[in-house]
Amino acid sequence: MKNSKLQICDVTIHPGEETNLALPLPEQYSCAPMYMPIRIMHGKTKGPCALIFSTLNGNELNGIEIVNNLMKDMSADKISGTIIAIPVVNVYGLTHFPKRLPSGNLLSECFPGKQDGNYGERLADAFTQELLKKADYCIELQTGDLNHNILPQVYCDFDNKETRKLATVFGAPVVTDVTLEGNSLRQTAEDLGIPLIVYQGGEAMRLDDNAISVGTGGVKNIMQHINILPEQAERDIDPIFSQEESWIISHTGGILHTDTNLGQIIKEGEKLGSLSDPFGTGDIETVRSPHDGIIVGINTTPLIHEGLPLFKVASFIDDKRAETVIEKWNEQQDDDFLS
Repeated sequence: MKNSKLQICDVTIHPGEETNLALPLPEQYSCAPMYMPIRIMHGKTKGPCALIFSTLNGNELNGIEIVNNLMKDMSADKISGTIIAIPVVNVYGLTHFPKRLPSGNLLSECFPGKQDGNYGERLADAFTQELLKKADYCIELQTGDLNHNILPQVYCDFDNKETRKLATVFGAPVVTDVTLEGNSLRQTAEDLGIPLIVYQGGEAMRLDDNAISVGTGGVKNIMQHINILPEQAERDIDPIFSQEESWIISHTGGILHTDTNLGQIIKEGEKLGSLSDPFGTGDIETVRSPHDGIIVGINTTPLIHEGLPLFKVASFIDDKRAETVIEKWNEQQDDDFLS
């Protein structure tokens, strides 16, 4: 069945067209205009609309590369439905790093937005009205925070069967449960009945080729699953599901020496690293795991203040199976991800 016309930003996109648009954003004090670049791929054949977006905080460089890689690999005459791709949602955050918004808060807390609200709420309103409400599926691309390297994983609400299925077919080794509480973007998507999953891998302000490759392949897997792309061979990844992840917090300051790797299975009481006095006068504090699990996040900066997160540990019902799944997944990657 032939696709219908699509209206975004007062522009009509016809079936079979690919176009770049610019969504006007709230003005700054200088009155200088700012726009959100949007890439549209509108297939000739009718199908679902997938919204893929990155850089909500302004520092997720891996997501920018994933979006651009995807659009290079696809064309409107080879897809069914529509792909709306946004490399950078928070243009202000990217151009004013490390400041995220003029108000300093998180854009994810501003949804669904207000036309007459603060900068973040106005941006969120434009995103919701012009883009989010046109989507049937949403994929957000994230990284860890600054100096926090994250094992590639997908976050979704386990209570939502549709998002759980999407997270499973993505192809990341770990799927983690998240609630709607505290994230107004996820809540807005839920209220609109739009399945939303979040892919996270690598760390902010750094390009990670492995995390980019996993993310690009994962989004393509989703596109095949929802029939935007032709279905390919069956994926040989059965991810492990984690209902709890927590950061180990530093009880003292110092220089961090790490003795573990992403994806490593660890036991309760096992040494993960140590903190030493930079002036060589204090004792060395050993950092140990509070419980069994797998390392899914590591602080990569050696300089640690008291109270900073050091290692993120995910808990599983069957840690041995979790280790097997991650090792099998790693063997299928182009590069050794866990070394």
